[in-house]
Amino acid sequence: MRLEHTPRPEHNLHVSTRLITSSTLLHYSAEELERAVNQEQTENPVLEVQEQRVCLFCGTRLSGPTCAVCGHFAPTVQPTHLHETTPPYDLPNISEPLWTSQQQMSYDSDNYGFTEVDSDDPYDPLARIAMGETLAETLLRQLEALVTPRDALIAEQLVGNLNERGYLEISIEEIATQLQLPIERVTYVLSQLHTLEPLGIGARNLRECLLIQLHAINELSPAHPLAYRLIDTYLERLGHNQFLEIARELKQPEQEVRRAALYIRTMLHPFPAHLYWADYPAKRNGDATYVRPDVIIRKNENGFDIELIEERRYNFRIDSHTYQGLLYPSSLPTSSEGLRYMHHYTDRAQFFIECIQKRWRTLHRVTEIVVDHQRNFLEKGIRYLRPFTRSEVAARLNLDEGTVSRATANKYALLPNGRLIPFADFFDSSLGIKDIIRELLQNEQPRHRLSDEEIAHILTQRGFPMARRTITKYREEMCIGSSRERG
Repeated sequence: MRLEHTPRPEHNLHVSTRLITSSTLLHYSAEELERAVNQEQTENPVLEVQEQRVCLFCGTRLSGPTCAVCGHFAPTVQPTHLHETTPPYDLPNISEPLWTSQQQMSYDSDNYGFTEVDSDDPYDPLARIAMGETLAETLLRQLEALVTPRDALIAEQLVGNLNERGYLEISIEEIATQLQLPIERVTYVLSQLHTLEPLGIGARNLRECLLIQLHAINELSPAHPLAYRLIDTYLERLGHNQFLEIARELKQPEQEVRRAALYIRTMLHPFPAHLYWADYPAKRNGDATYVRPDVIIRKNENGFDIELIEERRYNFRIDSHTYQGLLYPSSLPTSSEGLRYMHHYTDRAQFFIECIQKRWRTLHRVTEIVVDHQRNFLEKGIRYLRPFTRSEVAARLNLDEGTVSRATANKYALLPNGRLIPFADFFDSSLGIKDIIRELLQNEQPRHRLSDEEIAHILTQRGFPMARRTITKYREEMCIGSSRERG
């Protein structure tokens, strides 16, 4: 028998622009989708968006500036007349109409392209969406106004090495060595970074972060007299609520130490970068912003109804003939270049609408499965929240688990009782246990604080077998001290 090398077929995963755009739109929060729709409407002269006036918090149709059901204020929708205000667009460089290549595609739309055969789309409809100024861009712009141009590289290194919490992950010695500059210059630029908002940005640890904030606040109004010493010397013990021990060492009343701890937790923030993103929409719009639901779950006679606010709010359509008439009057011949131009934007608008509709369909299907599984939770409360995972949802809907994760990320649901929760709470079975633990600790005797072992024993008797270390984990997640710390 003769053995010969036989070439084996290779399967390469091709991640197309269309797949990325579809997945991105699915992952967007309500505010991000709103910006995406507005930008696409501005960029694409063929896309028409009719926006209904509905309350963004309860889905009720509006007849005035304030919702008659929930009382939230809703500004009047002012449609944009693009054909009158939008400047001419650059013609895309296309060798053939995009609608021709689109017909050759074959992919699972509900799975957002994970079984896609091939697609070579030369453009991304969302590539030019203005997402606003990032924290790094804001810091660099402000920092470069405070330091000399010769220190611009130092500023870039400092800002570029901030982690997601706003802490500096590299030492000033490393930056000085890398740039071959004196440490004093790096130290000076870092001190200027510490003066910027959000306060505490660029700190190298939690202690420095809180002290920077405390120093800035103290310049405006006197801080609590014990705050500085608690942060500087007793920060770790303060995190464990060891107020009595700290009070003994400071020779201060325990109640005064507790007041200082409350002042620190109220006035200071451990993660400065989170403050920027929490205030980001307000920075763009100039007013306060609120978390609003993506899905509304209503109780009816037979079960529950599911409503997507954005599905009621937006109505999309393509009006290529109207715009073509504006560009090319009937007395003028339509050039091949003009046809390619119209095909490009028509295909772009059609693809954008398909992505939005797939988002709605996927979110609706996922919510249906979740509502059916968590029916007791919706009717009776958090104690009846059943264990459920995104992989189980994906299996029931024959979807990829990543698709379900993107569909539920950054989304909020309004429950029939009026409570607004993150969609992730439907998959967190620990919430019911935490609620029981919280109730037990609220009703415990002051002279006998329940230990984690005792709490685990009580839960086991109630039909919730739980290890002591699990109780400890849940208690710490709720920021509740141990029995000794609570005593």
